[in-house]
Formats: sequence, C-alpha cells, structure tokens
Amino acid sequence: MEKLIIAGAGPAGISAALYAVRSGITPLIIHKGIGALEKAAKIENYYGLPDPVSGQELYENGLKQIKALGVPVVEDEMLSVEYDGDYTIHTITSTYQTKSLILATGTKRNTLALKEARRYEGSGISYCAICDGFFYRQKDVAVIGNGEYALHEAKVLEPMAAKVTILTNGMEPTFEKEALGTIQVETRKIISAGGEPTLKWLELENHEKFPLDGLFVALGTAGSTDIARKLGLMIENNHIMIETDTSTALPGLFAAGDCTGGLLQVSKAVYEGALAGTKAVKYLKKLPEAV
Repeated sequence: MEKLIIAGAGPAGISAALYAVRSGITPLIIHKGIGALEKAAKIENYYGLPDPVSGQELYENGLKQIKALGVPVVEDEMLSVEYDGDYTIHTITSTYQTKSLILATGTKRNTLALKEARRYEGSGISYCAICDGFFYRQKDVAVIGNGEYALHEAKVLEPMAAKVTILTNGMEPTFEKEALGTIQVETRKIISAGGEPTLKWLELENHEKFPLDGLFVALGTAGSTDIARKLGLMIENNHIMIETDTSTALPGLFAAGDCTGGLLQVSKAVYEGALAGTKAVKYLKKLPEAV
C-alpha cells in the first residue's frame, strides 16, 4: 500500500512530488511519458529561464530532479482507478493501492473526429464504460480506439453487451490481440454516424453501414479527466472541477495542471502541483495508519 501516488510527470506532477517529499512523504510517480510538453519547441515565458528551453529539456530536468531525491518513478499506462476508501490503480502491467492520489496527467487532445459526435453524446456516444455500460446490456456496442485503453474499456463491456467491437478508425491496433476473447476488431475508417432518435449506425469508408446501439470513446490513453469521470467527479468543459486547494469530492484525491482547465501554462501547473502535494500530505497526516 502506497501513501501517495502521483499520476503524471509533467510540471504539475513533479512539483507535487517535490512538495510532498519536502513535507515528509515520498510518493510514487506513475507516468506515460512526456505528454503535451513534447510539442513545446521553445519555452521562454517562465520565471528564471534567461535562455529558452524546449519542453523535452524541461521534462527531462524534472525527472532528474525528482529521481535525485529518491522518488520512485514508474513509466506505465494507467487504465483505471477504483475507490473503496483507498484507491486502486490499474495499469497495463500492475495494480497499485494508495491512500491518496494526485491526478496530473494533463488534458487529452485526442477528439472524436465525427461531425455528428456532439449530437449523439448521451444518446449513443459515451466516454465511460464503467458508468454507462449497464444501459447497453445485451446490445451491440463498439469502442473507438486502437490501444490498451480501448481494449480495457471493451473488456469492461464484454460481460454485459451482446457484442463488442473495437473500431480502430484506420489505425493499426497496438494492443495484444490474444487478449481479445470474444471482442471483434474493425480497422476501416469511420466516415459518419446516424440514427433516430439515438445512434444506430456508423458509415465506414466503403460506405457500408455498421449497426450498433452504443459507441464508447477510448482514444489514446486514459487521461486525468477520463479517470475522474469514472470516479463520478464533476467534469466541466472536459476539465476536472476542483476546490481552490486542488481537492475534489473524493477524500484524498487531488488534481493539478492542465486537467483542471484555466491557463494551460507551465507556471499554473507548477503552482497547482505544489499546492496538491502539500494538501495531500496534510490529508495523509490526519490518517494515523498512513504516516
């Protein structure tokens, strides 16, 4: 059982870890790589940088800094989180338990490129298999995505639905096909969607209609917002709603950085990360068994 796990190793996650360590608790960091910083060729509007640095350089410096303090860092893909008084985190390779969790994996920029997507949200298109799978019992459903996250969502739906298909939308699957079980895979691109009053079909690239009752979006990897949505937290404009101290509606769960919206800048992520790390330690110190 970990005391504190931080999901993400960008400015928010590393700052949270730095402040947690200084406050007396060494966290475990789980991350999937550089994230949005990779696209920052030059950062020059951050305090203390007389010369511009790349996002890659800033990311690598952050990892070096935190590892020098003895903080364990695991590079793995987070798939889901469960809460039953403690937090259980499932990744591709392992399962972790922790008393407190800080979500700092940034914001997902993978969007469903269907002009009809917004029309069918809540009427056939869902972003959470755990939340909405119950409504599709013994129905035909599909998951759009080509990675481990898509496979995970399909596995959640498999015991409930009559048929589950992973739609890769023209991408090559990156998951292990041996793990599919009864789940089918369709690799053709999706052109459009239709049905009245709810989603009933997708048009594939050869103009064939693919019938279905529900479509679950699981593009790329599970971001902080995906995890928060599955835990029942408030989401607005695809961002996690937090209190001013970065806390959420669940005890011991904090969020920081781009996933909380607002100014999507390193400076804001560093501040929220520092605050989340400090508040998580204060929360833990109220739990005699955790310190």
